[in-house]
Formats: sequence, structure tokens, C-alpha cells
Amino acid sequence: MSLNTFLSQPSMGDVPLGKDFVNWIEKRHHIYLKKEEGLEWPWTDDEIFQKYKFTNVFRELDRTTVWMRENLTNPNAHKSHALMIYNCAVFRMFGTMEMCEAIGGWQETYNPEHLKRTARDRLDNKKKVFTGAYIITNQGKKEPKENVVVDEFLFAIWDYRQLLSDIASKGNIQHMHQNLGKLRGWGGGGFMAYELVSDLRYTPVLENATDINTWANAGPGAKRGLNRVFGRPLKFSSRLHNWNREMMFLLKIVNDEKESFVPTLEMREIEHSLCEFDKYQRVKHGEGKPRSIYQPPGQERSKWARYRARRKEKINEEHLRGTPDLLQSQD
Repeated sequence: MSLNTFLSQPSMGDVPLGKDFVNWIEKRHHIYLKKEEGLEWPWTDDEIFQKYKFTNVFRELDRTTVWMRENLTNPNAHKSHALMIYNCAVFRMFGTMEMCEAIGGWQETYNPEHLKRTARDRLDNKKKVFTGAYIITNQGKKEPKENVVVDEFLFAIWDYRQLLSDIASKGNIQHMHQNLGKLRGWGGGGFMAYELVSDLRYTPVLENATDINTWANAGPGAKRGLNRVFGRPLKFSSRLHNWNREMMFLLKIVNDEKESFVPTLEMREIEHSLCEFDKYQRVKHGEGKPRSIYQPPGQERSKWARYRARRKEKINEEHLRGTPDLLQSQD
């Protein structure tokens, strides 16, 4: 079968868990809609969805991203593309609304002492600085993580901000991602570079990108999801395998088969949903459990749950100070 035929004539029969994947997307988005409507929990009779936390199908609907749009990128959409790239990088490297507010939101210039001092003051007072959704390492250095992040990772973006703006003007997310990966702190498996281009996708920097439906950066979780959907051994992995082609195939199937209440997906949503679908399937088949238990609105976390969360954050911080890899995605 040629690539064009493969993509233009997708069939559920070619994908063992294709229907399950579509159903997962519909269920998860339906939960989001019920929650937004103000209905009482539980918003589903699916016990796995009730018990564990799964992020939205659409990243733009996540609480942190919504806050970023309303308070950072949208109000400053008229600013230079170079500044937009830098500010999105600052936001995602820390990854929290609280830290962004503490530094004063939008940054007109690179002010390393201000960023490091704010981060250190907050850490000393046990206030949130870094997100727990993913882990940024300091690449094995003994310096405090905030120093490495500011002096090396964010400085790299600031130093090359105009060149990155010129690259983004070509309107190709993959090309932008590849070039970001050449900078210190943004390479490795490409996770953070992917987070950044995903943020820029909905700003004037990359809003007219031409490859939103033809490219995504498949991480480990998405690859496991693809293995499940296509009926392969879960540990299958090959640099020669065309993961992108399979995601394009699924994109067409999902957009053709989904219920109308689900908006049209792009490749970013397919890649992300594959990761979350893999987590769901692990629970369903007794292969493991997600690390995040869902806390329904109005239900306070138990003392034990709060202790476990604090302990996990401390262990992650201590362990990753000596981890040579840039970043380990927790999908």
C-alpha cells in the first residue's frame, strides 16, 4: 500500500485498537464538557477516569495553558516574535502560574538575577517554582537547578531569539523544533522543545504553520500508545520506524469517526492522546497505575495523600540533581 493510499483510505480494520482510541478521546473530552458545564462529579461511569487523572485531549484547555494565554501570550500578541519566543520559554521552563506571577509576568529583557533571586526566595519559603507535570534536570551539575535553568537554558533562548524568530517565520513547526533542540537545555528527547513550539503554535509566531497536520514529536508514551493501537509488542522501538506516518493515519481516522462534540484534532492532540491512552490501558490491563490520583472538586486530599505528594517531589528533586539527562518525561 502506498503512503497516499494508506493516508487517504484509512480503515478501522487496519488498527486493532483504533475504535478504543477514538472512544477514549470522546470520553475524555465529554468529561471536560460536563465539568465546564458545572455538573456535579462524577462526570462519567468509567471507574478508571473517576479514579485517575488524565490530561485534556486538547492541551489548550489545560488550566495552566489557559492561564498562560489569558495573562501572557494573548495580551502581548503585538510584541516582537523574538520576545514571544523568550517569554514562552521562561513560562514553560518553570511551568507554573505562581512563578510567572512572581517574576512579574511578561519579560521585556533577560534579567537573570531577578529570575534566580525570585526562584530561590520562593523555594526557601516552600512556594511553588517548578511544575510537577514534567521534570527539568540540571544535567548533573552541582549548581542549584534554578541557576542552570536561567544561566544556561534560558540564556540560550535569549541569545538566539532573533535567529529563532527568523527560523519560525518559515512556518514549519518541525524545523523550529529541530533548531531549538540544538540549544543547551532544549535537546535530549526533544520534550521541552516540543512544549515550546506547542505554545508558539497559538501565537503569531507559529499560528500559520503548515505542518500542524503532518508532524508531531512522538515521545516514549506516544510510541507505547502506537504500539498498543497497532497491536505490536509494547516495548517495540526503532529509529527507522515511521511513527509520524502512523499518527497521520490515526489523525484521519479520529477526525472521520469521532462524535461531533469533539473539535477537530491536529497532530499535537493525537501524539498527546496516545500517551494518555497508554496510561489508561495500563490500568485496564493491570500493567501499572498513573502517578496522579484524581481529586474531585470539594474533596480535600487526605493527610497521607499530601505527605506522599511532598515526599515524591523531594525524591524527584534529590534524584535528578545527579541525573545527566536534560529531562525525563513522566508519561
